[in-house]
Amino acid sequence: MSQLPVTFDSLAIEHAGSPVSLRKKTVTALDEGEVLVRVDHASINKMDPGLAQRNLFQLPEPYVLGFDFSGEVVEVGTGAGASFAVGDQVFGGAERGGCFAEMAVVTAARIHKRGALPAAEASTYGVAFLTAYESLVIAADVRKDAGKWIYVAGAGGGVGHFAAQIARLYGLKVIASAGKADSLRLLHDLKLDAVIDYSKQDVVAEVMRLTGGKGAELVYDSTYSQSSFERSAACVAAGGEYIRLGTPLQLQRVEAGDVTAVVEARGAKMVIGDLGRYQVDPQFEARMPEVMEGLQRAIDWYEQGKLRPVITQTVPFEAAALQTAFVDFLRGTNNVGKVVVKCRRDG
Repeated sequence: MSQLPVTFDSLAIEHAGSPVSLRKKTVTALDEGEVLVRVDHASINKMDPGLAQRNLFQLPEPYVLGFDFSGEVVEVGTGAGASFAVGDQVFGGAERGGCFAEMAVVTAARIHKRGALPAAEASTYGVAFLTAYESLVIAADVRKDAGKWIYVAGAGGGVGHFAAQIARLYGLKVIASAGKADSLRLLHDLKLDAVIDYSKQDVVAEVMRLTGGKGAELVYDSTYSQSSFERSAACVAAGGEYIRLGTPLQLQRVEAGDVTAVVEARGAKMVIGDLGRYQVDPQFEARMPEVMEGLQRAIDWYEQGKLRPVITQTVPFEAAALQTAFVDFLRGTNNVGKVVVKCRRDG
């Protein structure tokens, strides 16, 4: 029996710049290939606090953020029944947000059955993990680079701590940097090859020392930070690859400069990683199934004890609590590992 129409609570932004508020939302029907899920957890990504201030995706107001989740399928739209059934426990991403809510409509092609992944941990993979996976495995293909040095800037963050673990799984020697005590503890717990405290150490000098003066054959910077870009670009070795998260348009939005010229002057190649391309660019859309294979890899690695998300805070399903989390994220006080919102109130 159909659950539709269904009305539920959501944590919404009435207008860009307004605080989070509790709002009712109703879903009356599903489009082709869509699935309705009851959300267990949704994770906060770097873009969420920014989109709360500026509705860059032009989401219909009031709009609900949250772009990855774990949950239970409660309704299956036409064309999605071959892959999913009511009651399936799933995780993945939502292209148009909506996951900071009791229920969310998602595209079947962007979700996966979560297997042995716990619900909270599963909610962290749809954006942060897949972003790191797309950058390293699809865009740069680090599977060919076992034994090489990689420097991961901002490795204590959501994307960064996944990137450091993925690189290690493919046999690279990982140098990671962070500047806060909590971030440094996280990186040491991951048992990487080297950890740099950029608040006390010269990042470029340390990378050069560790690599015998050559620089790292690979550099991955997902910070969207101009100061970090400038440091990390100076760390890449001649003949190496500098993997940057963010298209030129995205960098313009965050007022970060493009260091392509610096990278190329060092005799290295610039590689752009960007999960968003797979939603809007036909050239990349055709490769989305390849990216989605990453979610099965995530399950396998979790079951084998080789990769895990680090959840540092769980936020209750309350408007004030989510608003505080957004503010803290912008201040840089809770952007270590992953922060998740517990959306399901009955379990």
